[in-house]
Amino acid sequence: MNFGYPVFKKLNIVCAALLCLSFLVPLSAEARVSHVGLAAGKVRTSALRSRSSHRRGRTDHRFKHHSRRGHGGHARAAARHSEVAILVESENGSVIADKNSDVAFNPASVVKLITAYAALRKFAPEHRFNTSLYLDGELDEETGIMTGDAYIEGGNPDFKTSDTAEFIKELHDLGVKKITGKLVVAPSFSMHWSGNPLQSGRSLASALKRGRGGHRVSIAGPVEVGSVSPTAMRLVTHESKPLKQTLKHMLAHSINPMAEQIGRCVGGVERLEEVAVSDAGLPAGSVNLSSASGLGINRVNARDMMVLLKALRKELQNKGSDLTDILPLAGIEAGTMDRRFTSPGERGSVIAKTGTLTTTDGGVSALAGMVRCDREDLYFIIFCWKGSVNGFRHQQDQLIRQLQADRGGPRRFDNNVAHAPML
Repeated sequence: MNFGYPVFKKLNIVCAALLCLSFLVPLSAEARVSHVGLAAGKVRTSALRSRSSHRRGRTDHRFKHHSRRGHGGHARAAARHSEVAILVESENGSVIADKNSDVAFNPASVVKLITAYAALRKFAPEHRFNTSLYLDGELDEETGIMTGDAYIEGGNPDFKTSDTAEFIKELHDLGVKKITGKLVVAPSFSMHWSGNPLQSGRSLASALKRGRGGHRVSIAGPVEVGSVSPTAMRLVTHESKPLKQTLKHMLAHSINPMAEQIGRCVGGVERLEEVAVSDAGLPAGSVNLSSASGLGINRVNARDMMVLLKALRKELQNKGSDLTDILPLAGIEAGTMDRRFTSPGERGSVIAKTGTLTTTDGGVSALAGMVRCDREDLYFIIFCWKGSVNGFRHQQDQLIRQLQADRGGPRRFDNNVAHAPML
């Protein structure tokens, strides 16, 4: 598995073939994928592959690594069918490497970049989500019993138990110990990343009953989904962290339910596809999503994902932020990239979103982001499927290291975190 060839100095057909072959050397026994699973993956993706090639007016250059039949079993079968798409571009748009960039792959959790882009198109990076508590009734100050109802309004995608502390404190300061009526929550209300507002309301009622610091508030009536009564008065409003911090947490740790809830805040999976077309400028039908998190069967090619990655960065820069505000620095920040690129010279020189599906589509590993070299910064999209996830990750890292070696070595992104000691 040698990346020593000067494949990134001048791309040509021979170098592209070598690049692809280096990914397709037989993998470890971990890549034991059944022939049935591989065939099913081919059936599911054939229509999308054909449409992608026809749309671009290009040939589908899907690489097939043929080997002799015989010994090796499923591991060789997986290696034979493994496929990779690679697209590397400079900041000025020059193509450094391109292999299968028009072929639709499953990007796994790299889909979360599309979700983040759609969220930033709707909200500013510093946007804070408000969650307000309203009361409608009369309070008996002696007993602490409020005869009436409580209402919750808001759509914070990351509202959790700790965020109820403000509600409990304000209710305690007002002297409320019990609410005789119902708790009504808005259809947009979510707690613990749940997409079910009724379940979220029940979770909130339980959190209020458990209380904090010895202060508890019980709600005797049922939980319902509805709107705030016009006669209700707002008691307190909880402000979320800035959106970019929420996105950083979601992307760094690849939290699927949080991504799904952010997707719902934007308008759902169909809205994510619409934003990719209307805002990022992709062709209609080029992005096919089944989730906002990357779980399941999703399809996008490397070229279109590159457009989305650059659009995401431009959106951030136009609003005073950058990719380092929402993507983890490899080898430094906690998350899915904290154990990659960990040597002293390379820590903090890669910011990226990982994607992993161990069984879907025969095993998927993806990586998309930016690498900083001494002489220039590069964008990269690497999609791999139908093989060993661990093997793919190793080859992805080798590829990026070769990019840096050919350009004077790694250089850290200008971020205070990148210069902090390793935790």
